[in-house]
Amino acid sequence: MSINDLTNAVQLSSTSYTDGYKQRSDGNPAEVAREQMNPLLNHISERNELSTTSNKSVIGTGKNENTILTEQADSSPDYKRSSVVKRIAENLAPANLCPQFNLPLRIATVILMLLLLWGVMFTIFQDAVLPQSKIFELTTVVILAYIAGWLVSLIRLPPLLGMLVTGILLRNIGSFHMVGSYATAVSTLRLVAMVVILIKAGLGLDSAALRRLSFVVTKLAFIPCLVEAATDAVVAHLVLGFPWLWGTLLGFVLGAVSPAVVVPSLLGLQEKGYGEDKGISTLVIAASSIDDIAAISGFGVVLGLIFSKGGDLMQQLVHGPIEVAIGLSFGVGWGILLMFFPHKDDLWVVGERTFLIGGGGLFAVLGSSLVGYSGAGPLGCIIAAFVACSGWKLQGWSSNFNPVADIYGDIWKVFQPVLFGLIGTEIDLSQLEENTVLYGLCILAVGLMLRLLASCFATMGGTLNPREILFVAIAWFPKATVQAALGPVALDLARTEDPQDTRKLELASQVLTIAVLSILVTAPLGAIGIYIAGPRLLGRVVKETQGDTANSQV
Repeated sequence: MSINDLTNAVQLSSTSYTDGYKQRSDGNPAEVAREQMNPLLNHISERNELSTTSNKSVIGTGKNENTILTEQADSSPDYKRSSVVKRIAENLAPANLCPQFNLPLRIATVILMLLLLWGVMFTIFQDAVLPQSKIFELTTVVILAYIAGWLVSLIRLPPLLGMLVTGILLRNIGSFHMVGSYATAVSTLRLVAMVVILIKAGLGLDSAALRRLSFVVTKLAFIPCLVEAATDAVVAHLVLGFPWLWGTLLGFVLGAVSPAVVVPSLLGLQEKGYGEDKGISTLVIAASSIDDIAAISGFGVVLGLIFSKGGDLMQQLVHGPIEVAIGLSFGVGWGILLMFFPHKDDLWVVGERTFLIGGGGLFAVLGSSLVGYSGAGPLGCIIAAFVACSGWKLQGWSSNFNPVADIYGDIWKVFQPVLFGLIGTEIDLSQLEENTVLYGLCILAVGLMLRLLASCFATMGGTLNPREILFVAIAWFPKATVQAALGPVALDLARTEDPQDTRKLELASQVLTIAVLSILVTAPLGAIGIYIAGPRLLGRVVKETQGDTANSQV
């Protein structure tokens, strides 16, 4: 192409642009001159005019451009065909045909998942998971306990009631009986579930409330326990003719509160904000672990005196203080270590903290039982979680943003039926001797009455009002785990140490009977009392949403 041809083409293009815009500008010379000088402006001007026209149409219809484009796409034949198919599929879905099918479909899904899990386990373990096997019995207890807890929650009662009753029924109809290594495995599994709830409790403690209520915690941990133990010893001596040492032994068995019942119930109230203004949950949870150490230590001392062969009395006397020292040392040390490991900017910080705090708690509980200082483990577990969480809050986390606590909240949903279902299986109704039940109820009634009064006295003089003091007293008498653990100890020891001493065997059997009775009476009543009294007696703090913590550093 020559230079002349190129020149002619440019002139022709300019002339065409000029002629077109002359018509739209009604012969305005200035507009014509501007468009002739820069043809690119013509294209921009056209786009601006189209945009203006589009915006006017949007304003006129009240629709934005995305809506208009969507409507245009919806009107296409392909989209109409796909939308028809989608609507048919949605209408034919069981949940849409009958909304009442939502719950049955969820249940069917869970059953399908369980059957698939059992099938996979059968391909691996084969005969070990058949219906006659111990593993199948254990799995059945957990599943039925979960279902029973869910059903009980529908009538607005604590789920643990249904789980406890399920375990009791399965044990006493002969559907659950563990011996040998399986019994050890069940005990270990129950301890693992206990570790989960203790860690969850430690992560939820309020450091400010704990400092403010430290003196009240000490009084609440010791005064009610000692008062109930002394009361039970006197009443057992008067009613059943117990020797003073055996009455005191029974008193320490009954004097311990059950963290397995108290802690989950209080955490449920804490999540709803009840009692948070005064730190009620922190007060009771912190005192419960010390209360158990006091009761277990007293039980060990008296048991040593009853079956003493000489030379081990001093060891029994210092056993309790040693447990406290071990628990405090481990909890503080491990908690401080987890403040710095892993680093707060680590990519996997949440998972690593979750594993380390759980592994440390499990090591503390199982290790302390192995060396004979079982009371140190739960105390160290709670303290480690509390100390570590306090350090994490200094690094950017908060009470409203704690992913580790959220994870353990989800884990607890799995282990809750494990803990309470297996606690229920420890209750053998055949151990309830008819002659002992009535007198046992009398001992329990008098002991609990004075325990309630002692609990009120222990919490007076602080920042709690009368309604809150009454709630703490109600929350301070459920019994389960310690009684299930200590109840058969004296009987087992009597059978092995003095099998010919019928008097010791009779007294030890009565101790076991009353311990079982205390679980049956106080565990459900205590859980219901906490559940009902909490919203009525405690103030409520409405917690903020996590919106203001979205930018927190992890």
